[in-house]
Amino acid sequence: MTLSQYQRKNFGFSLPEVLAIVVIVGILAALSAPSFFSWVNNKRIEDVSRQVEGALKEGQATAIRTSQQCSLTISSSSITATPPSCLPTGARDLTQLGGGTNPNAVDLIAANNTPIEFSLKGSTASSNVLVFYHPDQSQGMRCIAIAAGIGIIRTGEFRGAYPPTANQPEAKDCYAS
Repeated sequence: MTLSQYQRKNFGFSLPEVLAIVVIVGILAALSAPSFFSWVNNKRIEDVSRQVEGALKEGQATAIRTSQQCSLTISSSSITATPPSCLPTGARDLTQLGGGTNPNAVDLIAANNTPIEFSLKGSTASSNVLVFYHPDQSQGMRCIAIAAGIGIIRTGEFRGAYPPTANQPEAKDCYAS
C-alpha cells in the first residue's frame, strides 16, 4: 500500500466520532437553552421599560417646552397622549416589544391606573409605580417610579412580591439601577 492510498482511506470522520460530537452538542444546547430564554425575556422587559421611560420623558419635556398640560395613558399594549402633540414622535405600540400578542409577553402592573399628567412646569400631582415583568420568571422585574411634586422619573429593579398585583407596587420597592 502506497502513501497516497493510505491518505485516501483515512479522509473524514467515522460514524462513532460524528455521533459523539452530535451528543455533546445536544447536551450543551439543552444546558444553555433555559438561560438563553431567560436572557431573551429580560431583554424584552428592558426594551419595554425603556420605551415607556422614553415616552414619559418626552411627554414631560413637551409639557415644559409648549407650556401645556400633557396626559399620558399607559397600557400593556400602547402609550397614548392627550393632546396627541404631547408625544411628537407619536403614540407607542408596545405589543411588538413585549412579544406581540403572545401570552408570554411582558406584563405591566401599575400602582394606579390613572393617566400620568404633567403640568406646564413638568410636575405631576400624583405618584405612580409601573412594574414590568415576564410571567414565566420572577427575576429581572423592572420598574419606573414617578414622584409626585416635581415629577422625577427614575428606573430600577423591582424587588417587591412576584407576581406584582395592581395597587400593590410601591416606590420603595423600585431600586435604582
